[in-house]
Amino acid sequence: MTRRFRRTDPEQDLRHWFEVGDDGRVLRQATFDGRRELPPLPEWLTKRPDETSGAASVAASRAYLTATREKHGPLAGQLYEAVYGVLHEGPVEEPPEAVPVTEEAFEQAWSAALRDRHFSRYDTGPLPEGARLTGTVSAVPWGPGLTGMVVDIGRPVGAFVDVLHLPREAEDWPAVGTVTEFEVVTIRFYLEPGTCPGLQLRLRPTATPAPGEPWPSPAPR
Repeated sequence: MTRRFRRTDPEQDLRHWFEVGDDGRVLRQATFDGRRELPPLPEWLTKRPDETSGAASVAASRAYLTATREKHGPLAGQLYEAVYGVLHEGPVEEPPEAVPVTEEAFEQAWSAALRDRHFSRYDTGPLPEGARLTGTVSAVPWGPGLTGMVVDIGRPVGAFVDVLHLPREAEDWPAVGTVTEFEVVTIRFYLEPGTCPGLQLRLRPTATPAPGEPWPSPAPR
């Protein structure tokens, strides 16, 4: 039987919301940290339950984490934890002061936690925002000047550069096969219920050449 409850850690100013299975292991967890400022959110996303003071540090699902590792490999699991936080390990205790919550209340807290994590900056993990890496332009599916391009970073994770981070003129875009340096803008997970999570790194070039000039080679590391 699935149980849902919330409990507070006053010493750390944390508010944990747990959804646990028959074995006591956490299925989903939303943790709000009163010491964290809320990330910038669109006005229409600012409504949240009263018991969610502070920004979410965890909005993790065991099912999504497992599916991510199975589909994309160990690196993807590390990226998932960098974005959504680390689930409580082992069975979780439900102390006497814990407050049972309804499925509806849990879903409201869970949605607020997901929004916080989606709009947060990811400074930890194997590929934090701002990390530099070498990549090869592998495809320009919509043609130069439109939408963006796909980059192979030599790891089992898809990477994409949005048109907003590329030269305005199509002829100045790097050709397929170009090797240059990029930096991580953000990490995108696509979490649709009942489907396997999608994953994509969003990148931008660290330097853009003048019109007509070749794209710079990556700096030695």
